[in-house]
Amino acid sequence: MRRLGKAVIAVLCVLTLTAAATACSSSSDSGPSGNTTGVTDTSIKIAVAVSDLDGLRKAGFNLAPALTTNNLSKRVTSYFDEWNEAGGINGRKIEYKVLVWDPVKPATAEKVCDDATVNDQVFAFINASGMGAKYVECIAAAGVPTFFGDVAPQSAHDTGWFTSISPSAELNASSGVKAAIAAGQIPKGAKVGILVGNGPEHVAAATAAEAELKANGNTVTVARVNTLGGDAGVQNTESAAAVNAFRAAGVTNAVVGLQFTAARGFYDAAAGAGFKFTILDVASSMCTAYGATQISAAAMGSDCFTVFGDSVTNSGKLATETPFEQECRAKFDALSAKTKDFPTKSSPGVPSGSTYTLPDGTVLSSDYPPNECTISVAIKRALEKAGKNLSRESFMKALRGLGDVDVALASNGKGTQEPGKTYFATLTHSVKLTAGKDAAKGTNGLFNGCAAPYNCWVPNSAEWFAIK
Repeated sequence: MRRLGKAVIAVLCVLTLTAAATACSSSSDSGPSGNTTGVTDTSIKIAVAVSDLDGLRKAGFNLAPALTTNNLSKRVTSYFDEWNEAGGINGRKIEYKVLVWDPVKPATAEKVCDDATVNDQVFAFINASGMGAKYVECIAAAGVPTFFGDVAPQSAHDTGWFTSISPSAELNASSGVKAAIAAGQIPKGAKVGILVGNGPEHVAAATAAEAELKANGNTVTVARVNTLGGDAGVQNTESAAAVNAFRAAGVTNAVVGLQFTAARGFYDAAAGAGFKFTILDVASSMCTAYGATQISAAAMGSDCFTVFGDSVTNSGKLATETPFEQECRAKFDALSAKTKDFPTKSSPGVPSGSTYTLPDGTVLSSDYPPNECTISVAIKRALEKAGKNLSRESFMKALRGLGDVDVALASNGKGTQEPGKTYFATLTHSVKLTAGKDAAKGTNGLFNGCAAPYNCWVPNSAEWFAIK
C-alpha cells in the first residue's frame, strides 16, 4: 500500500486542467447571449433523466426491488419540492420533467437528448449516473447546462455547458495507468490487454491508456465491446471473447475500462487466466461504492485510481462523514421515512435500493445517493447567485464562480468551481476492490474491511492527492 501511495504522487503531473475547457467563464464567451429557454417569470424547467431498470432485470441482472424509476427520480426532485415549498429561488419555482431511458434500448437514450434539447425546452439537465456519455454529451453540445455524475470524455467538457463530479475519461485513464506502472503493477515491456466499449468515453480512455502503456514499452492489445448496442447479453458474450484474444496475444495484464453490465462475461471467462487486473474509472459506476457491489468476484484485489470516495478507511474503521455528507444522509432518511421505501435509516455501504438483514436481526437499508445531493445543492447555489436576470449564460457564469463546493463521498469532501473548471473534484486517491459480500461482522464493526456485507472499495492509503 505504501508503494502504491508513492506511485500516486508520481502521476499527479497528468492531473491538470486542460486549456481547452475554458468556456462559460463569462456570459460573452459561450453560447448564444441571453438564452432564457426554460425560464419564465415564475418558473425554471429542469430535466432529470433516470433509468428504466426493467430492461436490465429482464436481461438477468438482480436489482433491488426498491431500485425503481420513481425512487431514482425522487432523489433529485425531492430537492426541487423542498425549494418550491420554501418559495422557490429568486421568485421562481422549479418545474421538473422526468425523462426515462431503457439501458438495453439505445434509441430511448437518443430520445432523451431530443426531449431535453428540442421537445421539452428545458433550462438545464441532470443525470446523476448511468446514462451513456454519448447521449449526455449530445445534450451539452446543444447548449443546455448539463450535470453528470459519471465520467465523460473531454469532448463533453469542452462544450462549455457540461459539469461533472469527476475529471474526463482521458485524464482518469492516463493517471490510472501511470499509477499502475509506477507501483510496479504493470511491468515495463509486459504485454497488456485493454478492454473497453465503443462509446466516446471508452474510445477516448483507450487512446489515452494505450499511449501511456506504449511509452512504458508495453505491447498493447485492445478489445472493444459494442456498448452502444444496448444488448447486455451480447456485450457480455463479446467481453468474454476478449479473454481468448488476450491469451492469444500473450497478455499478462488486463486494463479494464468496461462497466459491470458488460464486463461480467469477461471476468467469468478470465477466472484462472492469471491476468493482473487494473480497473480504470472511465465509465458508469466503475469505481464507485455501487460499482464495487456489482463487479465479478474474479476482479477482487484490483486497484483503481479515482476521485470517488469510500465508507471506510485504510486502517479498518468506518469513515467519518463530513457535515455536508451528514446533511445529505439526513435528507435521504427524511425522504425514505416519508415514502416508506425502507424499514430503517440508511446504512453506509449498502447498495442503492437494497436492504440486508444481519444474523442478529439488524436491518441495514440503502445508503444515501451522494451524486444527487452534490449536484442539487450546487445547482441551487448557482441559481441563487445568478439572480433574477436568469439565462443559461448567467447561470453558468454563476456556477463557475462558486469557489468551494461541497462534494459527498468523493474528493475527500472538497470540490471547487472556477472559470474554466468543468468538474467539481479537487482530490483523487487509490482504492482496492475488497470482498465483503456476506462477510461476518468483525470486532471493528466492519465486514472484512467493508462498511456493510457487500464488496467494496477500500483506500490503499489515507492520502488524497491534489488534481490541480
